[in-house]
Parts: sequence; C-alpha cells; structure tokens
Amino acid sequence: MLAIALLLILGGLRPSQLVNLSVIFGMVVMPFTYYPVLRVAMDEGIMGKHVNQTMDTALGAAILVLIVGAAVAAIPLMLATDFGRP
Repeated sequence: MLAIALLLILGGLRPSQLVNLSVIFGMVVMPFTYYPVLRVAMDEGIMGKHVNQTMDTALGAAILVLIVGAAVAAIPLMLATDFGRP
C-alpha cells in the first residue's frame, strides 16, 4: 500500500484528491451494500420476529432512493466541479 501511495503521489495526485476520489467512489458503491441489508431485514425467514415492519421498510426504501440518486449524481458532480475546486 505504501508503494502504491508513493506512486500516486509521484504521479502528481495530491492526497486531498485521493480522499475526494475515495469518498466519491464509496458513494457510488453504497447502494450495492445498502440494498442487500434492506432485503434481508424484510425477509421473515431470515429475521424471524425481528423482521422490519411496513413503515420501517418504506422508510428504508425512501432512503435507498436518496442514496441511489446521490450515487448517480456523484461522478457527474465531481467532474462538473473539477473535484470540488471553487
């Protein structure tokens, strides 16, 4: 990891850019981690008496929609703002 970091820095990538990239790409993959958790929480066969109620599932689905929207917008916004530079 140290060698990879050294190569990135020697290649001209600033550490703050690397942090920005990691946050952006973390946001892009978030729906792929959130959705399976939501599906398992809705499955009575797995969760038993701890299964999500309808209101919990609806709130989770609404949050999933927001997360997907943010994930879809993340890369275009990164490019439009030149990595967040003013």
